[in-house]
Amino acid sequence: TVRRDIKELCDLGVARRHHGGVGLPVSLENSSFLNRQVSYAEAKQKLASRVVNDIPNGATIFLGIGTTMSVIAEHLKHHKELRIITNNFEAAAILSQHKHLETWITGGRLRTNDRDILGQCSNEFFNQFSADIGILSCAGIGSLKAPQSLSSSPPENLTQGWCLEHEPQEAHASRAIINNSKQTWLVAHAQKWNIVANTKVEMLQNFDRVFKE
Repeated sequence: TVRRDIKELCDLGVARRHHGGVGLPVSLENSSFLNRQVSYAEAKQKLASRVVNDIPNGATIFLGIGTTMSVIAEHLKHHKELRIITNNFEAAAILSQHKHLETWITGGRLRTNDRDILGQCSNEFFNQFSADIGILSCAGIGSLKAPQSLSSSPPENLTQGWCLEHEPQEAHASRAIINNSKQTWLVAHAQKWNIVANTKVEMLQNFDRVFKE
């Protein structure tokens, strides 16, 4: 019974096996999609509502990876004539329920733990489109001038700091979205300023809009 419970905790990303025992996951690794999905759920719902209210009907949009993007996908059901391109497998599954939304999903390697698709094939797929709006989340937001532990809350000036991911392949995917979008929107709840991540995506000042909650 204990072994089975430990396996379930590891599958959720809240525990990690090691030789001779089990412990907390490594802090620099992202937790599982299911675990992140229930974290800060209220803040993500509020953010999604604000973002979707500003998306015009008839737009072409990119949706990036992460649980916040899947919540945004849930809120898009009342829009009309949207074309949505995404490498977020969970978001694509949600959007596939609505025939009035045109949904495209990239090719590439499916990360079952994160419910997304990454790799060169995915990045090249984004290069085929010109989106009106590219919408991204990130693993964390930090400054390169001081340790992130000294910046545990959003800076007053949102143009300061960097949008960060845990792994280079995640950052490459986000930059593919940025490079092929007329506007780029970053969506991040306040706890993103408390998460350690070390792969640079883009400076905050280069996003057209930053949504925070």
